[in-house]
Amino acid sequence: MNKAAAIVLGAVLFTQPMSAPAQEQQTFKSLMGRGFEIKSVTFARGDWTENREIAVVTLQRDKSVAVCYFAATSWINLSNTALEDPKRCDVR
Repeated sequence: MNKAAAIVLGAVLFTQPMSAPAQEQQTFKSLMGRGFEIKSVTFARGDWTENREIAVVTLQRDKSVAVCYFAATSWINLSNTALEDPKRCDVR
């Protein structure tokens, strides 16, 4: 596992505690409209992504955190289809 994949996997595991609070899904565009700020963008590829390159985008607003997953090409091209898909971002 490469370093970026290990960091992303650790971040995902860290954000999913045993008694996790309610989680909701929203579009990337709606999160940006609500004032969330991009804190990191990580590109990863490996067995756990079925060897596809993905972009993991982490956003934050106050105490709320959102993690969005996109195909790398969708993120690079800012595909409206991906940015408006509510299943791409998990918010806590």
